[in-house]
Amino acid sequence: MNYFKIGDIVTLKTHPLLTKKPLLIKDFPGLVPPLMLVKEILFAEKSKKRLFSENIKDAKVSDLVKYSCVYFDSNKSQFNDKIIYQSMLAPYSDLKFYKYSKAKSKKSEISLLDEVENYKLAQYEFGKVVQFKTKKLEYRKSYIQGNNEIIKNSFQTPNFILSGLKLPEDEELFYENGKPKKIIPNTLYKVMWFNHFQQKFSEQYLPNEFFVEDLVID
Repeated sequence: MNYFKIGDIVTLKTHPLLTKKPLLIKDFPGLVPPLMLVKEILFAEKSKKRLFSENIKDAKVSDLVKYSCVYFDSNKSQFNDKIIYQSMLAPYSDLKFYKYSKAKSKKSEISLLDEVENYKLAQYEFGKVVQFKTKKLEYRKSYIQGNNEIIKNSFQTPNFILSGLKLPEDEELFYENGKPKKIIPNTLYKVMWFNHFQQKFSEQYLPNEFFVEDLVID
């Protein structure tokens, strides 16, 4: 059974904010994995999938469920897609954030969980400005260096402009025995942004569940 659905925010279990209490990130920013959105859910047939090693007893080597996960590479200004096993992922709701408060000269815990949970998905309107669902979460990650200087460096995204939409292409969604092979999104939005790396405007189709109404980032 799949733990996550299309549009859910996930990350690798190595993310430094998957801690018991809020912490500033001490890891080098380039080593912190991105927050990703689930694009597709893929199911393997149990009878045809090797879950355990052939040579080492009780050593699991795969899952029956995998996810196509999408994140934005801010350095190259492009979306990347990676297939990842369910056992390797954690939900964004397990992350712990800190926000630095200058007024009190101390660190205070600020939770984004309720806000993200209540995000309003963007309704399609040609030319409308929308945000990728992970934008504020990535913005709010705070790092600390040896000199105690707090910096921000993440997989932040630009805002996007809705420039089209379409239905997914017909795919085989079920095996011959009737069990699901994959779950795909119902509607794809085409979004446009300025690609600073290639110095051009880029466009891509992505699930409508990836985009929310334009929000104030603070």
